[in-house]
Amino acid sequence: MRRLLLLVVAATAACAARADVVQTLGGRLEGKVAFAADGLQVAGNAVAWGEVLFVIRDSATRSIRPPEALRLASGEVWLGHVSGLAAGKVKARFGLLGDRELDVAALRAVDFLPTLAPPEPGDKPATLYREKGEPVPGQLLWIDETRLAMDSPLGVLTLSREGLARYLFKGDARPGATGDDEVSLVDGSTLRGLAKPGKGGLEVQHALLGAVTVPERMLRSVLRRPANAAYVAELKPASVNAVPLVAKGVPPEALEYPTRGDSRAWPGELVAIRAIRIQPQCSATYRLPKLGGQKVSLFATLAAVDGARGVAKLRLVAAGKTLLEREVGPASKREAVSVALPPDAELGIEVAFGPPVLFPCGVVVGDPVAVGQ
Repeated sequence: MRRLLLLVVAATAACAARADVVQTLGGRLEGKVAFAADGLQVAGNAVAWGEVLFVIRDSATRSIRPPEALRLASGEVWLGHVSGLAAGKVKARFGLLGDRELDVAALRAVDFLPTLAPPEPGDKPATLYREKGEPVPGQLLWIDETRLAMDSPLGVLTLSREGLARYLFKGDARPGATGDDEVSLVDGSTLRGLAKPGKGGLEVQHALLGAVTVPERMLRSVLRRPANAAYVAELKPASVNAVPLVAKGVPPEALEYPTRGDSRAWPGELVAIRAIRIQPQCSATYRLPKLGGQKVSLFATLAAVDGARGVAKLRLVAAGKTLLEREVGPASKREAVSVALPPDAELGIEVAFGPPVLFPCGVVVGDPVAVGQ
């Protein structure tokens, strides 16, 4: 009993030690975040909304993922319960949004398993994917609570929803407006629109939904896109040099909403909104857009990959100069870093092995964002 009590106290202390994170145009802030009509309060200090790049909340609210997900063409993901599809309309119930009806033209996919990774570029549109068995091509005709029907090359098929993974529609992804904010909820849903703080939460102006109020208790993170900022993890590398260690080289991996433990089972503790996972013997360069201002600063966090046993040597370079060097291993704590970038220079990220060579090994570069000032 005493040991159990000590474990509970330790867990409580660990939770209390974490804090909300706010990245501004000028630097990183940590502390309890409160939303107000005129901006944010971070550890009791006022921060103008126009200065905010992103917010990651250490929310006390925990949410089990709802049973299904709708992936919108805009890149949003709405977790909920899909109750039906008929006459080109999908009916679903969402925790924040309530009962909604959406035109299938706005959708990219219906996920019958809410923990699936996003569709891969090679996935075939107008196709039903199953947990087991071959994909079934065809047009989705209707869905009810237990079944769905498809017009397939074999004729009209009626299938049980049990064992299904995803139906991918024909439409391509259509990103939202350039300046849209990205709002993440504690159940794993994402919304895109113009967000502004209000008392106790956010007000989001959404292209399909109109005005949506997101209570603070349901808010997991906010990512904003001012014209003078570029999120490096969203850029395609200009060049990659990955040395094969076993069969082939592993290029950098772009991550969305990575959590501690990398679990998709439920939206756990966020370590970043966007990140780059890069293994040793790999280097990549990123060509940044014009960001304006007299100088450019890069902000990021550094941490070892989950389950790391080896130490990785990371180097940030630009214009032939080393900007930062770090050794990142299993004993490393997550570190916030910032460096000045030469104007118009490509950013290079290089990772090598530190002795001894052990696997797994690598670095997660969390929320790397370049800001022109």
